Amino acid sequence: MAIDMGYDGSVVIGTATVAYMTEWTIEMAGDALEVTSFGDTYDRAYVPGIRSHTGTLSGYSETSDAAQKALAAEMTTGSAPAVVTLKCLANNNAGSITGFTGSAVLTGITHGATPDGLQTFSANCQYTGLLSTV
Repeated sequence: MAIDMGYDGSVVIGTATVAYMTEWTIEMAGDALEVTSFGDTYDRAYVPGIRSHTGTLSGYSETSDAAQKALAAEMTTGSAPAVVTLKCLANNNAGSITGFTGSAVLTGITHGATPDGLQTFSANCQYTGLLSTV
């Protein structure tokens, strides 16, 4: 049985691969709606509700990278924020591509720096609509 290797991962915004990403996570959640009514037994009953997906990506800051600049522009320019296509890939080698893709709204960016380390970059997003596998 083959497994997806994390070291082949990548993050793509639109068609541009974001440089120096070291980690991404996607949280998939779904609501459980209670449908218990008067006269039911002692156990509650539920039906599936609406799903939501959030994502986080992080890595090293590279101020000349066009994709990192595009993400930062969503938070730092006077123009209206846009919905972006965001792919988080777990295995991006030539033989196999696996991961997730969807339309996302950027909800936050964090930059960090320490005197003895590399500058870091992370972004959070809320996917809107369907999250698909690739």
